[in-house]
Amino acid sequence: MLGDKKAIVDVGPKSAIPNLLSALSELKISPQEIDHLILTHIHIDHAGGAGTVIREMPTAKVIAHSLARQFLIDPARLWEASVKTLGDLALQYGSIEPVPEDRFMAATDMMKIDLGHGLVLEIYLTPGHAPHHLSLFDRANGILIAGEAAGVCLDGVIRLATPPPFKLEETLSSMDRLISLDPSMICYGHFGSYDNAVERLRLVRSKLLTWHEIVGPAAREGKNPEQILSLLREKDQSLNYLDSLDESTYRREHTFLLNSINGLSRSIGRTG
Repeated sequence: MLGDKKAIVDVGPKSAIPNLLSALSELKISPQEIDHLILTHIHIDHAGGAGTVIREMPTAKVIAHSLARQFLIDPARLWEASVKTLGDLALQYGSIEPVPEDRFMAATDMMKIDLGHGLVLEIYLTPGHAPHHLSLFDRANGILIAGEAAGVCLDGVIRLATPPPFKLEETLSSMDRLISLDPSMICYGHFGSYDNAVERLRLVRSKLLTWHEIVGPAAREGKNPEQILSLLREKDQSLNYLDSLDESTYRREHTFLLNSINGLSRSIGRTG
């Protein structure tokens, strides 16, 4: 985002950094001009490349939730958890390099980042998808940068993103907070931007309750994540988007869906 100052939101994994630097070059922006790297959360697909790219940005600060600090400065545990959860996909994303301690800045709730020319980003802590999740709001233009607080959007279809540790009430509270901002546009970390922001936020809130009602009894009956996914597909026709995906994208989505089911299952007391 451009004003007198320049910010990048979610740099992506290490494997994406060459493309990021190429995109900056196409925009005729030098990496040395970047002032802020803002991370909506520190999952590897959003933040895994922060320690790599900040070497090219000598004046930039990494702004993230205070809970993210230890994992960015010493990413060994974050990398281990990423590989455990995502397997080969984490290896494709690339290893996580540390962010220098003096380059980290903790985000606080309702903190404002003034980029100049009237462009101000308001930070809202929105735990749910992750305990360290934050969202950004450009109030002047009504633009919400949601990260994964409002799920994932593929070709207009919204799916939930509720990996462990998932807490329903906390997530609903974050959704209510974003709805109260009354944004006109929502920008997803995955993928795209849409004008009917409040309608989409309300859909996610409703879907959270629906999925929780489906997954809860199934998990208590001892159904495994694959069985629960089949049940969700019977009840939620929006999941038919899976049928139109290429093999690689399907594998990725399948992995994330099972992880979301695990989050929902464990939130109602199942530990397996």
